[in-house]
Amino acid sequence: MAQIRVRPNGRIQFDIHLYGCRFREGTKLMATPKNLANAKATLKRMSAEIDLGTFQYRDYFPSSKKVAQFEVLQRAAHPDRQYPFFDNVANQWFERKKATWKNSYQATVRAALDKYLIPTFGNTLINEVTLSQVDYFRQALKEGEKKDGSRLMSNRRINFILWPLIAIVSLAADECKFEYPLRRYKALKEEKAESNPMTIDEVRKFLACAPKKWKDYFIIRFWTGMRSCEVHGLEWEHIDFNHRLIRIRQNWVNSELCDVKTPKSRRELKMCDTVFDAFKRIQAVKPKHSNFVFVSPTGLPPSTHFVSRKLWFPTLKAAGLAARRPYETRHTAAVLHIAAHENPLYISQMLGHSDTRLLFDVYAPYVANASRLDGSAFESLMRNEGLA
Repeated sequence: MAQIRVRPNGRIQFDIHLYGCRFREGTKLMATPKNLANAKATLKRMSAEIDLGTFQYRDYFPSSKKVAQFEVLQRAAHPDRQYPFFDNVANQWFERKKATWKNSYQATVRAALDKYLIPTFGNTLINEVTLSQVDYFRQALKEGEKKDGSRLMSNRRINFILWPLIAIVSLAADECKFEYPLRRYKALKEEKAESNPMTIDEVRKFLACAPKKWKDYFIIRFWTGMRSCEVHGLEWEHIDFNHRLIRIRQNWVNSELCDVKTPKSRRELKMCDTVFDAFKRIQAVKPKHSNFVFVSPTGLPPSTHFVSRKLWFPTLKAAGLAARRPYETRHTAAVLHIAAHENPLYISQMLGHSDTRLLFDVYAPYVANASRLDGSAFESLMRNEGLA
């Protein structure tokens, strides 16, 4: 049973009796004729769902502290339901799968479950998750906005949040023997990653303004194109001065060492004179208490947050350069190596790519300007032949 009451302060309140308990939910709406009409329409829908046994407290009061109380009472009232609830299945799925993931990836998936999927689908029986529910949820994520009006989440981020849901329901349908409801689901088309590499002149300006202590750190990143986690995970045992090699063997992610990203990421990088000299300078002042090549004020390898906030963005500002991600050191290294006419296979190996296709798919638009291979040679030929 559900009713509408008007509180002494003139605001509308919903008074609901469910499973032998009374739930009162206040609103900020004053009891004007229009607000009362809207509240009565809502009350009518709620009453119909209560009669049908489909009422879900969180659908009407998603931020209420009483959602958990309602769901406990609801489950206790229906112990004979054939299929488990989504949250139970999701937690079991995570425990089964986590051994195959790195700790950092475990944390990311766990966050997607706890922040998005379980709050939305947790109290739904696993066989009652529908494609329409998923579509509406996804649309709500797409419509989220930042304070400046831009999109809160990219399509790639939304796809990542939803893939555990698809995997969980698919596995449950197979093991619990019910028809898989999401067979027509299609992931959102993901935007092509945008890159914003620096020119040689911009690299020169950046290094001129970089903190003295960290200048060699950025030289190594601009010259080698290593990922942040690879640079931060370097230990001195990985630096072979005799053979002038940098051995990429581990990553530093979320304050812990882990395996490299892919099999191709495990590689050896040749040190040119500039990089060799940079490592020698760093070695000359290395702290005795750490085996890591780069050490932050905490005594541990630098985090990406520390590099971004304390080093990268302040240096960009001091150099008068446009804001961009620290990851652009990798893109810059790739573009400048291509512009220098290095062998594409060598560059792909340096970056840890599986083949050269990604190299040209991502960086081709920037290479023409950097290398001056912009079609002018063809134009000159045609002019010399009198065809232009």
